[in-house]
Amino acid sequence: MNVFANGQSVDLMTVLNNKEWRSHYQESLKIQYPTAIIISIKLNIPGPIKNSLLLKDSYHRGLRDIKHDLKQFETVHEQLFIERITGPEGFLVVLGDLKAVKLATISFEEKSIIGRLFDIDIMTEKDDQQLSRRRLGYPARTCLICDKDAKICIKQGAHTLDSGYDAINNICTDYMKKQITIPKQSQDQIVRAAMTGLLYEVSLNPKPGLVDPVSNGAHSDMTVFTFIDSSLAIQQYFNQAYALAHDFSGDDLTVMFDTLRQLGIHAETEMFDATNDVNTHKGAIFSLGILISAVAYGTQVRDVTVDDLQKIITKMTAVLVQRDFENLYEKKQKLTAGERQYQQYQLLGIRGEAAAGFPIVMDTALPFLLKSLGTTSQRLLDTLMKISGSIVDTNLIKRAGSPDILKELKQWSTMYFSLGGSQTRAGIAYLEKLDTEFVQRHLSIGGTADNLISTIFLARLVGGI
Repeated sequence: MNVFANGQSVDLMTVLNNKEWRSHYQESLKIQYPTAIIISIKLNIPGPIKNSLLLKDSYHRGLRDIKHDLKQFETVHEQLFIERITGPEGFLVVLGDLKAVKLATISFEEKSIIGRLFDIDIMTEKDDQQLSRRRLGYPARTCLICDKDAKICIKQGAHTLDSGYDAINNICTDYMKKQITIPKQSQDQIVRAAMTGLLYEVSLNPKPGLVDPVSNGAHSDMTVFTFIDSSLAIQQYFNQAYALAHDFSGDDLTVMFDTLRQLGIHAETEMFDATNDVNTHKGAIFSLGILISAVAYGTQVRDVTVDDLQKIITKMTAVLVQRDFENLYEKKQKLTAGERQYQQYQLLGIRGEAAAGFPIVMDTALPFLLKSLGTTSQRLLDTLMKISGSIVDTNLIKRAGSPDILKELKQWSTMYFSLGGSQTRAGIAYLEKLDTEFVQRHLSIGGTADNLISTIFLARLVGGI
């Protein structure tokens, strides 16, 4: 997730002029509400980009939390200026005890993940000085990167702007994961969401090198009907994955995962029987099986956030990479494609994605899809290409014969979005051109497709698609 995407740069003079505007507005509020407390709320963002779609979204969400923390105080005035180029900001005017109000805002800054990005000033008509943290015995705000005094780091120029942007992206990503909640649902709802992921992905068109209802892409051995047969063949496995986790009561989730893998091996056999030995969904069997089990286990008692879900998955797969690769060089049987790529390039592939809690799906693709606009087809095409710009697609590497292809993949993704994506003729024409090139070069982004399937599954569960 890049919270600075589509943001417009501002110069120092614009920032200084806005600071003067803010001061005048605060003074006008103090005159209008002489017995009340004036709260100025803005984001503290370094660098030239201070406003974007995602920064505005983060501001709205954080403001909602601030207002919740201030609910015991009567609000007599609220004014927001979300579209200011210098960043979203707003003003609340409340009645109550000045110290109590300040302590409530400090609590938000300290306890909320997103609170670290907010700059909240409190003052009254009787007190021209802002009531600061130091005056209440609290330490100064810390740096987003090293946790030292933020003002000292700024004065010394201790960090690069890029490192600051990375820190802000991480904060917003973590916050978003805690906001996306997967409600407790029935087995049938969860299995149908998994089937939706499989069928929506194969129905999407145009996709570079992938099978869809119009084209076989770079796959001469399969059609859209092969994928439909495959999907139906593994549906029972999804039911088994749910039942396993829903009834699991132990603390060691690696035990549950070991059983799941055995069920997955049987599901692969069912898939190959249905497709005449064509590998359509081996990656999806692995990924969706884990996700279904994690959701079923996590929602045994309550709803779970995406952050909760990642923690469950990392516990399930805690020994996966080590166990699968530790004796690889001594293995006598034929190596899988993933094992060969680990030997050649030290790439962890889908095992590494699972062990990390599927970060591309959770941190990038799902938030992107939930915020996307347009028809279902447009939103999914954009999400597919968003994933392609972030992933180490081992299926593509296998077909290209080198990880160098990933540089091209990132360039293709960047070009697609620069043309406007799925909602422009140029964007769709570019995808069609890519599909032709992929077929000619025998390339396919199968790993990207698997991540899209997982993303659709989760989006379906949270009502986002």
